[in-house]
Amino acid sequence: MPITSLGRLERRPAREAWSGEATDFTPWLAESLDVLGSELGLALTLRAREHPVGRYYLDLLLEDARGRTVAVENQFGQTDHDHLGKVMTYAAGTKADVVIWIAETFTEEHAAALTWLNQTSLPGVGFFGIELEVLRIGAEQAPHFRVVVRPNEWEQQARREAAAREAWGWERYATDLRVTSGRLAIAQALVHGLEEAVRERDLPWQIQFRKGYIALQRAGGYNVAVVDVYWRQAPRLALKLPGPPDELGLASPFPNLTGAWYPPENEWGFHVPSLELVPDAGPAMDLAARLHPLSGPWTSSS
Repeated sequence: MPITSLGRLERRPAREAWSGEATDFTPWLAESLDVLGSELGLALTLRAREHPVGRYYLDLLLEDARGRTVAVENQFGQTDHDHLGKVMTYAAGTKADVVIWIAETFTEEHAAALTWLNQTSLPGVGFFGIELEVLRIGAEQAPHFRVVVRPNEWEQQARREAAAREAWGWERYATDLRVTSGRLAIAQALVHGLEEAVRERDLPWQIQFRKGYIALQRAGGYNVAVVDVYWRQAPRLALKLPGPPDELGLASPFPNLTGAWYPPENEWGFHVPSLELVPDAGPAMDLAARLHPLSGPWTSSS
């Protein structure tokens, strides 16, 4: 049967779908990382929104499936020097492995700047320039990310592979992230406590070192607990929960520490300021064992 009618594809400004970059687009992107990731070939997960870097705030701090830190800076309109400066500041402040700058239009000068950074950056660091547009056919519309600058795959892949040979661990936290010996000592005590508690309870969970933090994971790579050495309020011990602790009716497993709920990552975190205040991890592991399934994501019956 011949096609008698075809819709007309239109490219529309981002503001027709999102009224504001910070108020609408960035929150949408945080919940739709699969859309961006599919264009870049990266499996992305959210680590933080509005992540503080000095006096400024990075739009999105992400992590990919290889544990690399991904920094995302968004803007509506045409790229400018102000956002180029922010991109560089956030890359340095988060020690990002992948930096993504999203705008509606890239000038030749700013695209050239990212290309130069990809040619001269440290091993394992890559910069993406992404143009954002809204595609419309009739009443239907959809977001579209167009990659205008990507890391030099030949050179960057070799650098990434060389950098990946060295796994994260205590020594790299000190040398690469400049984590102090005092903070490392507290983190080591926290990790040792988690390992002891898991072993005593015969739980099938394993410690995994990642950039800036150590994760206690159950089957499938799902985090049960996290020890931060570099990120928020480090050193910090955080438990992954299916919902806010007050809604779950949970009493604090660490009554001598101040807890804070962090919704973007479903983390109940506790800052540990000194070795003397390192808590017994046992009560926290008992709580986690009740709430976490043996494998897979949480479900309504978990």
